[in-house]
Amino acid sequence: MSQEAGRTIATEEIPFKPLAPGVDMRVVHLDESGSWTVMIHSRPGSVLPRHQHLSQAEIFIIEGKGNHPQTGDYNKGDYIIEPADAIHDGVVFEVEVLMIMRSSGDVAFLNEDGSTAFMMDSGMLAGFAAG
Repeated sequence: MSQEAGRTIATEEIPFKPLAPGVDMRVVHLDESGSWTVMIHSRPGSVLPRHQHLSQAEIFIIEGKGNHPQTGDYNKGDYIIEPADAIHDGVVFEVEVLMIMRSSGDVAFLNEDGSTAFMMDSGMLAGFAAG
């Protein structure tokens, strides 16, 4: 019987790609359950668009600080838990922020009227990582 003992992912070798103006993302890990891990880098003045977490997400702030409209102030080293079905207004980054986010499923990015602009799901992320 063979069992994987684990692995190391060299994240610095994975390129960041644009997610939104001034917000870049690198796909770190996708698994067969639909869970995924990404790193998000945001430049000062950028905005992560309004979105809804369809599954729980967890975020660790590696660098930077700011204010999330729904979860409050955050600083380097903070850990944020966002529950399934949470809707978040656009997050404005006043300083450079680097975070790692793990989600157990999809995130819907929303238009102003609440309709879905696009889905961040394992299929989108696989294409994002490949392209």
